[in-house]
Amino acid sequence: MAVRRASKLMGILILALAVFTSSVVVAQVIGPASLGYKVTMIGKDAYGVSVLQSGDVFSIKTPGILGVLPTRHGICPTTYKDGVLQKASSFCVSVERAYSAYFQPGLKVYFTKVDVNLKKGRIEVGITACDICNKIEPASYYRSEVDFEFEKGYLETAKPEVVKSAIAQVFALDVGGEAQTSPSSAPIPVIHLNLPSTFVSARSPADQILLNADNSFTLQEGGQSYQGTFATNGNTVELSISGGSKTTATIQGNNLIGSDGQTWNGREHIAGAAPGATVLHNEDVIKLSKVGIDDATIIAKIKGSTCHFNTSTDALVLLKTSGVSAAVLKAMVGAEQ
Repeated sequence: MAVRRASKLMGILILALAVFTSSVVVAQVIGPASLGYKVTMIGKDAYGVSVLQSGDVFSIKTPGILGVLPTRHGICPTTYKDGVLQKASSFCVSVERAYSAYFQPGLKVYFTKVDVNLKKGRIEVGITACDICNKIEPASYYRSEVDFEFEKGYLETAKPEVVKSAIAQVFALDVGGEAQTSPSSAPIPVIHLNLPSTFVSARSPADQILLNADNSFTLQEGGQSYQGTFATNGNTVELSISGGSKTTATIQGNNLIGSDGQTWNGREHIAGAAPGATVLHNEDVIKLSKVGIDDATIIAKIKGSTCHFNTSTDALVLLKTSGVSAAVLKAMVGAEQ
């Protein structure tokens, strides 16, 4: 009787264990190896920062990732969620502004970490610029991080190929890495624009292009205002104007040369500005207003500086909607007369 009872109990336990085991799902995405990625080890040797062990190379597909010099302790992570790459913290961008540059689409990078958090549904991908791939000398090793966020619990059952397809929206695996570059072709220089930057038409100083740090731009030309996004490819800036039309410009030193041959001078080369003088532009006034500097101080700054304002109707509307007061607007208009 006791033996029969024990056998029955053992059978119940085995059945319960079988049911429990069948309900447990083993996570398939647990790290870089499960996704098929080979991360790169960056460290220091006798020559400074260097690649200690190289891994896969990726090409950036989406603008908006801010790279920070390795000498800085912090970075400005961006988040990719629901198909959108969100902007990095504006505070972080402001703090690291003098030590950073935006990675442009086409720039090649290494993955230096792929940390998977199953409970939070997050994959943190650390990246470092592959300077040897980008033909950049001396090497900069700008670094950043993109956090891919999914629904909580999603990664616990997600298949690696599905997760990789999400990461591939931002980073394209460069099969063969640097070896893809033809040795007979001249390398295309990768230029880091110091953003935001303003360029003024040599033909008509009222015409201006403002390239913003988030890869958007505004263009004032012929009394008309245009907006859109831009990307750099080597020393070429590709401007995509809202509405569908596109144009290009070539970076030559601190200037842009339009496809029509027109020269757009960098703000520090505006005619009439004394060497070392402060040149104020519309975006400078907007910055001063947004941080809460009083009108009297801004007006004093305008009176004591070389000014090159765009005071067209559209520009004044933009200034007003950006929080610039009527008194400051009046001072700006007066400075242009």
